[in-house]
Amino acid sequence: MSKRTQQEEVSVDNKRSRAQKEGHAAECTDKNCSGCDVGDVEISFVRKGVDGQTIDTEPTAQELLAMAIEESSNDNNEEESNGMARRLFDIALDKFQKEEPENRIGYATCLIELGKCIHVEESIREGLDILRGELKKDSEDKTILIRLASAAISLVAFLRKRQNDYFDKQCDLLDADESGVDEVAHRELLRKQRTTPEEEDLANEAIGYLKSYFSSIAKLGEEEIKLIKPVLHEFRGYGQLLVEPSHKDLCTSVFNAATDIVKELPDYEKDDDLLILWAACLIHTEHFLDNKQERISVMKQADSLLMKANDVYMAKYKKGNPWVWEMYAMLRINQSNMAEGEDEALDLYDEAISSFKRAHELDPGIYIYTTEVISLTIHVI
Repeated sequence: MSKRTQQEEVSVDNKRSRAQKEGHAAECTDKNCSGCDVGDVEISFVRKGVDGQTIDTEPTAQELLAMAIEESSNDNNEEESNGMARRLFDIALDKFQKEEPENRIGYATCLIELGKCIHVEESIREGLDILRGELKKDSEDKTILIRLASAAISLVAFLRKRQNDYFDKQCDLLDADESGVDEVAHRELLRKQRTTPEEEDLANEAIGYLKSYFSSIAKLGEEEIKLIKPVLHEFRGYGQLLVEPSHKDLCTSVFNAATDIVKELPDYEKDDDLLILWAACLIHTEHFLDNKQERISVMKQADSLLMKANDVYMAKYKKGNPWVWEMYAMLRINQSNMAEGEDEALDLYDEAISSFKRAHELDPGIYIYTTEVISLTIHVI
């Protein structure tokens, strides 16, 4: 965990304090355990001086926020990582309030990132409301617009994911009912899956902020692109949560807002990340289309973008991109479902399996997810 500045590096040193006599957690039943009850986490901050020696330091609120965001993205141990990230967020929030009370944008950003980390709606809402208030003030800092876009799309994604999780759980309960399928209950679940006025308002609000920020930029540089790209991925992530036929219009609007900007970014053809993002949007959008030729055209375009993305990635890193191969697999599955004959469908499906395996070779972490996708598609073909 570190936050680099121009001259020095701040890092966090965390230690778990134990009592002198080792104890046990309440749920521990291991007779051979020599002690597993861990006390509070102590956090200390150190900074390397010019001579390489470490000295105790007190990071700024902004540095703490950066460290908390970095820690929250650590997937090695989600429970432990989130606990540490939350502590860092709490310290950062306290510092913003006490030492930088005028930095409302920093405080709001901290609230939003905390809410995303620990999955708390109220924290994201509060941060978004603060940013809305700051926008009303006269300010030449247009970066608040991209922060607002991120906050609004984060909140609407949180709400949609919660609704999707509820829908999936209720469908599982209906499927487990031995008395048979309750068509009335299933129709009611589908009705609840429709986008709400609040969801549509938040999504359109995010789109508006994104477009306003992009149009406010006099000259696109590295800093501006660095701010935009993560938000484009947040738009892509939210759009992929929209899967029902009734979601088509909103999903299309969200994806169009993101991909229209991708096309305007300088040298996007040389950015594998942006090319994959665009392809992912196309692959997801395809299932909303009714016309077969339109679907074929969209999949062909996605295929071309993935080929370009892999070429760019190969030129930079001398190896394939696992995300490209995962997208290839999904694309081949979609194509196999539209194949004219059984042989063609099986050939495309075999390509999908090979692509998944290739993705797993490049990134073993993909394996669990793609195995589930393969098992689901066996019944489709």
